[in-house]
Amino acid sequence: MAYVLVMGGLALSVSFTLGWILWRAARWAWGLVAAPPARRGVKPRARARKAPAARKAAARPSAKPAPREPWGLTRWLSRRHSAPPLASLALILYGLTRVAEFGMTQRPLSPPAGYHRLVDGLGWLAAGLLALALMNLLARWRCREE
Repeated sequence: MAYVLVMGGLALSVSFTLGWILWRAARWAWGLVAAPPARRGVKPRARARKAPAARKAAARPSAKPAPREPWGLTRWLSRRHSAPPLASLALILYGLTRVAEFGMTQRPLSPPAGYHRLVDGLGWLAAGLLALALMNLLARWRCREE
């Protein structure tokens, strides 16, 4: 049992470290790709003045309604940046425990009594965190600055 606890702690720390490194590297790379032109050293183009006919056309009410302000919950959720790394960590841990469960079923001894329930619980936790991470990404998309 001590072996399982020690190796589980080691696997947890290694998985967390690798997940965090991958997450930060992905955010850094996305920041390079999605940076506005002004941040990349490119000068923004000057805005052209609208012609009088275009101004009159713009003053008319359009068929499309104006976009609404995001809800407070959406703005709050978009500021939370911890859901995607936690979801990644939970998915890695779930995958490792499923592999360990498969290994335990292949040996002649039976696995500990509550191990299958632990794997199922970790799977549901990973699924919930993944759903929260997707909601977080959608909230960030909704609250992005234009």
